[in-house]
Amino acid sequence: MTKTPKINAAVLGLGGMGGTHVSALKASPYVDKIYGYEPDPGRRAQRARELGVIPMDLADIMRDPAIAMVDIASINEAHVPQAVMGLRAGKAVLCEKPMGTTMKEAEELIKVQQATGGFLQIGFELHYSKLYSMVKDWILAGAIGTPVNIQCRYYCCEFHRKDSWRSRSTGGFLIGEKLSHYLDLQRWWFSQPLESVYSLSSPKVVPYFSHRDNHQIMARFKGGGVATLNFIMYIAESYHEDPLQELLAKQSDDGHYLQYYVCGTKGAIETDVFRRRVRRWEFGESDTGFESKIVETHTFPKEEDQVWFHNTYGQNLRVIELIAKGLPPEVPAADAYETMKFCFAAEQSEDTGRVIAF
Repeated sequence: MTKTPKINAAVLGLGGMGGTHVSALKASPYVDKIYGYEPDPGRRAQRARELGVIPMDLADIMRDPAIAMVDIASINEAHVPQAVMGLRAGKAVLCEKPMGTTMKEAEELIKVQQATGGFLQIGFELHYSKLYSMVKDWILAGAIGTPVNIQCRYYCCEFHRKDSWRSRSTGGFLIGEKLSHYLDLQRWWFSQPLESVYSLSSPKVVPYFSHRDNHQIMARFKGGGVATLNFIMYIAESYHEDPLQELLAKQSDDGHYLQYYVCGTKGAIETDVFRRRVRRWEFGESDTGFESKIVETHTFPKEEDQVWFHNTYGQNLRVIELIAKGLPPEVPAADAYETMKFCFAAEQSEDTGRVIAF
């Protein structure tokens, strides 16, 4: 009987997302000891008690050869410095996105990964979400022919609130922090290099944001495919918890949208988060003209939201297994870097009013 390999791991950043990472580490059969780091010693001790991990200073984590993995859920500004430290210390690194707050930072991180040859995977967990991996499977199976047009509509309410670190963030915060997931999906489904990006943003509506609150991002890929992402961060009805209403059921018709339409030469796919649905069309031609027919529909219950939508937990379990078994990342750092280039190009386009060519 083969013995299950076990590793020790450390979570850097013990806030809400850090708690998600700790939960996955605790559930994994490949993990022995779990350490936790927060820069403030008092908060570190408190959160370590709450989460059931061993508090440890960052320098000690990096010096300890028994800690094989660092799991970075810190603030955005700490992502690259901590990932670089981890790689140079010989640790495998799982890092939340964004992959740097500037293009220079992202370039530095990819150079260190290439120089060390270390394990680095960025947290683009939608690759592990059933809703979006089903789209990829259909594309690979030829179910819609060659993808040519990808449209995303993402409208939500303002949930960051006043005086939060998110509302105080500047520059292209929403693109790198939030929309990077959805630009990454466009790259994943097209499987073609980017050719150009053009993005627009209208004047802000949310007065206390230090960043833009809307983005209209358009991209062209090699081979001719085009994609758009239409994002507005304030149009949907503000959410106030109501125990008598299920969350997505309420939001499905109050202005919230997170939909994709992936159009190919032989069919199309729709994903709809707020309707918990994915559908597929087949195209054909009759004596009277072009025909489109819905041939497959899948829905999922609210209990499976995590697995179907933002499957951070499932991603982390898989990455832990890869590290314990000495296997390479499934979403390579170089691929995540291309998505960050997409994000920064959109920001640059909005700043300059120009098309950014690759």
